[in-house]
Amino acid sequence: MRRARFLARASAAVYVVVALVAVDAQGALGAGQSAFRGFSIPTPNGSPYELTVAAGGDVWFTEFGADKIGRVTPSGKISEFAIPTARSGPWGIAAGPDGNIWFTEFTADKIGRITPSGKISEFQIPTTPGNPSANPKAVGNPYEITAGPGGDLWFTEYGADEIGRITTSGTMSQFQIPTARSLPYGIAAGPDGNVWFTEEDANKIGRITPTGAISEFQIPSAGGSPFGITAGPGGDLWFTESRAEKIGRITPSGAIKEFPIPEGGSGPRDITAGPGGDLWFTQLLTTNIARITPAGKVSEFAIPTAESRPWGIVTGPGGDLWFTEALSDAIVRVQPQLLNKCVVPALKGKTLAQAKRLLGSALCKLGKVTESSPHKHTPVVVSQKPSPNSVHPSGTKVSVQLA
Repeated sequence: MRRARFLARASAAVYVVVALVAVDAQGALGAGQSAFRGFSIPTPNGSPYELTVAAGGDVWFTEFGADKIGRVTPSGKISEFAIPTARSGPWGIAAGPDGNIWFTEFTADKIGRITPSGKISEFQIPTTPGNPSANPKAVGNPYEITAGPGGDLWFTEYGADEIGRITTSGTMSQFQIPTARSLPYGIAAGPDGNVWFTEEDANKIGRITPTGAISEFQIPSAGGSPFGITAGPGGDLWFTESRAEKIGRITPSGAIKEFPIPEGGSGPRDITAGPGGDLWFTQLLTTNIARITPAGKVSEFAIPTAESRPWGIVTGPGGDLWFTEALSDAIVRVQPQLLNKCVVPALKGKTLAQAKRLLGSALCKLGKVTESSPHKHTPVVVSQKPSPNSVHPSGTKVSVQLA
């Protein structure tokens, strides 16, 4: 039930049941384009949402539907760790300055800490009066979390309209956002020494100092619904606007500029600083990941898995991108340099029909076909040119010989 409810809220659309793509012996999901390499989560209906990169290069992620924290190595090996509290609803996750991974428990109203070996500790968020007009029950409902200045972790309390701070020893402080029913969601440390956050319902970007002083900045587009936020190049913060279909940029002084996304109805969600100074973000409803340059030029790239619902995204070792597929229960690694390239597949032993499908999904085209005759069997590819795994411009023709 929780999985269905949160997916419905995330997209404001009716979800249909889709078949999962095939899993090979290594647990990697077959990806139509070689730039993408997906890894299936062992637990069904795990619903991975957010992810973070640890100092050693492993990627850690939350499994909202399974009440687990997952870890995937750069080669794709996945481990899972059960959270002690049932129905905890893990969501946001961040690498801490203490070498541990910290995460939010949306449903349980807790902040969790997991060591590299998988030992979990939990810290209850204190009940506060909250904002009576916004949340008379004063539940915190923590969503996102980030490492901030001074070695503390900072998190949003969606239900209480507060920003929380927790030390690595577990001591918490809470700071009330001035705007009622602001619904804070995303949060990120800024290069200016402050922490920045999005206010989804108030349509504002917030800034909080290490001492707890909060400033708010109104987004120009009405009903933009700011969501994910990250520090970008040049000292600015970048954020997604899930309803306005825009990417926003805010300076440390609060000046905002917006850039429209070409494809409407895309549902931009999380955003991260990527290699080369660009920003990358997920598009929940169109099943894309997208790139925006510092100048505001947006490029979109289709994800091979249909209806996968991409959500969280981070930059990992070597400049690779990692993102979650909330509906298809996978963690995906992307090599940005291979996007929109023909990465020639291995065709030896494939029939002509199979070769055509592989070439099409790899953004290549079938070139000259030669074959010996007569055949007493279905001919298969015995040689090809260019060679397998070579990288070429999209649409490059691959010649094959059948025998």
